[in-house]
Amino acid sequence: MEEFDLKSLLSSNEKMLIHLLQAYARTNGIAIFILGNDDHLQTGIFGKLKKTNQLMQMDQVADLSKLSVNKYKYDLEYADAPLRIVLINQRIGKVCVAKDVQHIGIEHLQVMQQLQYQAAYLKFLIESVSKLIVKDRGVDDFVIKYSMNVDDAIDDLKENEGKALQQIKIMSTSNSSIISAIEYIDSNLDKRLTLDQVSSKVYLSDYYFSKLFKRETGLSFSVYLNARKIQKAMILLKESDKSINDISESLGFTRLSYFSQTFKKYTGYAPTKYRTDGNKQ
Repeated sequence: MEEFDLKSLLSSNEKMLIHLLQAYARTNGIAIFILGNDDHLQTGIFGKLKKTNQLMQMDQVADLSKLSVNKYKYDLEYADAPLRIVLINQRIGKVCVAKDVQHIGIEHLQVMQQLQYQAAYLKFLIESVSKLIVKDRGVDDFVIKYSMNVDDAIDDLKENEGKALQQIKIMSTSNSSIISAIEYIDSNLDKRLTLDQVSSKVYLSDYYFSKLFKRETGLSFSVYLNARKIQKAMILLKESDKSINDISESLGFTRLSYFSQTFKKYTGYAPTKYRTDGNKQ
């Protein structure tokens, strides 16, 4: 498993990117900071904010993924833009810009629009400089390779498929990458999706995506995917005349036996029994 080392990139070439961000923040009277895919700060906050210390402390115990929702709590306006490394086609984090505000009104709206423009510009600047740095030094200089974590593997084995259907009903996340991944999964339940396919759609490495998905949803990718397929199968069994084999194929299962086995794991019923009992209700 591999992870792109954003901190290493930011501090490379005598901290070129950090100096650029510091200068831009100072010149434009804003604060700039970089978050990784886990929504934690990768460096300090460049520029000044009245609540800088509070934000730094908050990052130590949680993350800043909900900053856009809680921005008024910190008396600031905020915007961000995703950062990607084109050479490996991955999202590595996001650049965030913020500014202290006092009153909500026309001036406040102008600040918000200006920050959105600045976030887009900084995204272009960072990605352009990063492309040159990575091309010059080679992408291997910025990739951390991990061996399989035994504890993670055991956690996945312990995961209870029988509770997954209840879990997805109350699941919520504000992480834009996971929201996009869930939308893609839900629109492609008829396909045989893999972790690699979905992670590439949201420009994350499979390692990052797997960890982030579990953290945000409480379920591993494979359990969520199967839970959504079984949830749809339950509806089709109750509300359509399709054969169980047709339902299995329409949800990307290659073997009817595997569909039946998976259905029973998640619901406690065989598909035929579920259809019969469901139609009696």
